[in-house]
Amino acid sequence: MAHVDRPYTHPMPSTAVDTGSRRGFFITFTALLVLWAAVLLTLAITVVPDGYWYSYFAIDYSVGFIRRGLAGELLGLFGPAHYFGGLAVLRWIPTAAFVAGLAAVAWAVAVRSGRSQRRRLIALLIPVLPFGLAFALFSARTDLLGGAALAFFAVALTRIATARATVIASAVYGLTLAVLTLIHEATPFLFGLGVLSALTVLARHLHAKAFWASAVAALGPSILVALALAAFGRQKVSPQLCQLVQHGPMNHPLAGKPTIGQLLSGFHYYVDYHDWFCRAFLPLFDMTFSEGLRFVGSIGVVALAGSTVYGVVTLIVGMLAISHVAGVPIRRYTAILRGRPLAMLVGIVMILPVFATGVDWVRWWVIIAFDLGVVFLLYTRDQPEIDEPPTRRTLIVFAVGAVLLAVIPIGIIPGFGAPVPM
Repeated sequence: MAHVDRPYTHPMPSTAVDTGSRRGFFITFTALLVLWAAVLLTLAITVVPDGYWYSYFAIDYSVGFIRRGLAGELLGLFGPAHYFGGLAVLRWIPTAAFVAGLAAVAWAVAVRSGRSQRRRLIALLIPVLPFGLAFALFSARTDLLGGAALAFFAVALTRIATARATVIASAVYGLTLAVLTLIHEATPFLFGLGVLSALTVLARHLHAKAFWASAVAALGPSILVALALAAFGRQKVSPQLCQLVQHGPMNHPLAGKPTIGQLLSGFHYYVDYHDWFCRAFLPLFDMTFSEGLRFVGSIGVVALAGSTVYGVVTLIVGMLAISHVAGVPIRRYTAILRGRPLAMLVGIVMILPVFATGVDWVRWWVIIAFDLGVVFLLYTRDQPEIDEPPTRRTLIVFAVGAVLLAVIPIGIIPGFGAPVPM
């Protein structure tokens, strides 16, 4: 039998196994992520009282020009007969919008700008970040609408290449933010740092004049609305606001002082929503600026310091997680931010009144992490490191870190020392 020489080929099993194992890693992690999201959603539905989120939509303009009144006007579209049905729908809009904003960021990084394993890891990381899905579910206040708007604005900036288009996009965003300020008055102050960071990092083609024109267009209208609410908005109208709220059963499991086992098994405890709103929510809503200052001061130095330390750690954890997975150094990102020190100072100063009058100090830090984190995520999309294959160490650290962030959602704690509306 004749012998036929065959060309020597290098064995391929090692590469195939590596590729296959990484494909299996992504499939497994995605499946676990979906399961985790389902568990969180179940807990958000069964444990957290919807009534607290309802309260952000219970105030309208029937008592005059008042902060958060536009949200109540949305409820009015459902009619008195569908009062609680309307609240049940509106309660989920901030969460849905915020998740959509995060999804847009993930799409911009992992799909729109190219495909790589690190990009896919970033997309899987976003839900478990301190400002990810758990934050959207368990901090479902209407200011999340401002976060969603910032995410979409930042994504839009990645696709704009001219100064004129940037100013126009900023103006459109600014009008949107002004409307959202009528729903939650703190919106421009919470996300001002994010807006200025996005313009600094994602619109680097702007010269100084165009930059500040864009900044004014993006933030000016909403700041004017917030100032108008502070100057002309009605205050001390609790009796009238109380009359707006209908009576009806509200599931408030924590008010029944259940055990952990009861909570996890779907424990229900009903209170009258009207009575709860007038007793627990309105006294906080009806505070003036000076009363808010005193209320924050009453929390105490220890609790506020603890919230600050916890919040700063949360910010650092989020930024380090993004940096590790993308392979992009934080210092490169912060160097760009330092290129516009006045803009960064303005962003920091804008959020100070929120700290001064609101006790949820951890939540404010998580929003700062969101402001800076969303821009950092989008900044990584065109950095060379993100298209390099992740090392085995990167995958291990990602898996361990992501699991820890999922099991211990550090971003859902609003703060320490503040009373819980019961």
